[in-house]
Amino acid sequence: MTRRTRPKFQIALWVGSIALVIGIGLYYMPQETDKPGFFEALYSTLRLFVFERDLPTFPKAWPLIFIYFAAPLITLSALGTVISYLFRLSPVLRTRWMSDHVVIGGIGRTGKLLAGALREKGIPVVGIDSGNPESFEDWIFDTKIPIIFGDFCSRSVLEKAGAANSRAIIFASGDDLSNLEAALSAYEWLKTSEGSVRLIWVHIADDRLAETARAAIRTEGKWGIRFFDTYHIAATRMITAYFNYEIRKEIREIDIAGFGKFGSDLLEVLIRDRKPDEHFSIRVIDNLDVENAVKRLAMHLGMTDKVRFVKADIRDIKMIDEAYKAFFLCTNDDLGNLSLALMLAPNKNQKFIFVRMTHWPLASVGERFGEDRGIVFVNVNELVSQGLEDLSGVFRPADDSDLKRLISHS
Repeated sequence: MTRRTRPKFQIALWVGSIALVIGIGLYYMPQETDKPGFFEALYSTLRLFVFERDLPTFPKAWPLIFIYFAAPLITLSALGTVISYLFRLSPVLRTRWMSDHVVIGGIGRTGKLLAGALREKGIPVVGIDSGNPESFEDWIFDTKIPIIFGDFCSRSVLEKAGAANSRAIIFASGDDLSNLEAALSAYEWLKTSEGSVRLIWVHIADDRLAETARAAIRTEGKWGIRFFDTYHIAATRMITAYFNYEIRKEIREIDIAGFGKFGSDLLEVLIRDRKPDEHFSIRVIDNLDVENAVKRLAMHLGMTDKVRFVKADIRDIKMIDEAYKAFFLCTNDDLGNLSLALMLAPNKNQKFIFVRMTHWPLASVGERFGEDRGIVFVNVNELVSQGLEDLSGVFRPADDSDLKRLISHS
């Protein structure tokens, strides 16, 4: 039953049940008394819905016995549904007495991932978003997570979400500056030297802004501000799980196709994770001219001699057929990524082909062209969800050590 058809079904069920009770009452009530009239029988039947009765003794006819119990149950069912509906319409009623929950500002891709992961762990969540309430109806119905609609930079909106009593606040919109502004504003009125340690987490995708904010922002008391980046989390989890030092020992060259946010973070994680005895080089491929960005990142990480850029479409470029090589296909072109992976798969020399799919592939694709052919399909959202569990103070209580430790990327 869909969300839209369920209310109609409930209303039809109530109307039918009420009509059945009234019909039974009109027919059997006169038989239990001294032949009351129509309106007297109707009045006596309606009183059953408010837990009252007019018959001097308990009825003998089983249909009357049935409605004696059915009418109050119908009333209780309707009252329960109305109260539940009011709570859904006004999340403030649900959040007024909440505590130890997580407040998420910005219910977009990252916010929904966070909310879903927290919900699976049984941790209460309250969302804040300035979007159109109608666009969230299905999601709210499916997750039962309340959303306060408004500006998450506003103190009054945060108070409605119970921010002061929450275990953590996460600003996870797609606007880095709005997230940072909201975090600083919230910290100013929430900071205290009493109570348990709590953290404000800020999603910042721009690495330079994140580094500047970490260097400039200092907190005191029991509230702290920390930063995270979902794509960096995904890249870190991916390298740790599928391409760590022990696995890539013999690799001499790595191709990264696609230098978007994920490809950029992947390059950074690979270089930072590179051990002194490793000598692999990296070739970055993109159909846009991002050579300067690649060079800047390589220079910043001290590896300019081992990183080079090639401007080309992955459908046109020839992948060198040699052993001891790994491929990371990270463009937003799912079909291009998949086509290139299948082209590389028959090569017996190739062992490592990682394919990032914007839309998670069908199960049949993963089963037919899976790890037995050296292909690993990467579900970025799944990696992010796993990595988000490492955010201190969110999935586990924070302590004083979390305030002293600066966390660069979750």
